[in-house]
Amino acid sequence: MGLELPSEYGYVMASIAGTAFLVQYMAIGVSKARKRYGVEYPKMYMEGDSTDAKIFNCTQRAHQNTLESAPIAMVSNGVLGLAHPLTAASLMTVYAVGRFIYFEGYKSGNPNKRFPGALISMLAYFSSGLTLIVGGIRRTGLF
Repeated sequence: MGLELPSEYGYVMASIAGTAFLVQYMAIGVSKARKRYGVEYPKMYMEGDSTDAKIFNCTQRAHQNTLESAPIAMVSNGVLGLAHPLTAASLMTVYAVGRFIYFEGYKSGNPNKRFPGALISMLAYFSSGLTLIVGGIRRTGLF
């Protein structure tokens, strides 16, 4: 017995791949900031309160924070897409757009500029998780 993917599952795959490219874009941004501000590996953050330290640390944290949620979002939407491919692809895309806005705002060195993107991405993140939970419970036939 094989797994049959919905015809629209390609959208899910594309949205997950796009998110993977976004994470790599952020990694490149951190690498550029490392070079610009002279932060050598394996140091994660710059010390001090200079403007350069704040910008580097915000850039690094924006990428790191995305790494904390992106794998869960990708797997959740990959599974959700088996039953609801267009919903999953849409939520994954909204998550990625929110994360892009988050990264661009945060790397400015002003942590408050991360909030619009955080709100967008977390709404999509929790919506996909909730939809997956409800769908899973319904699939059990218990409710």
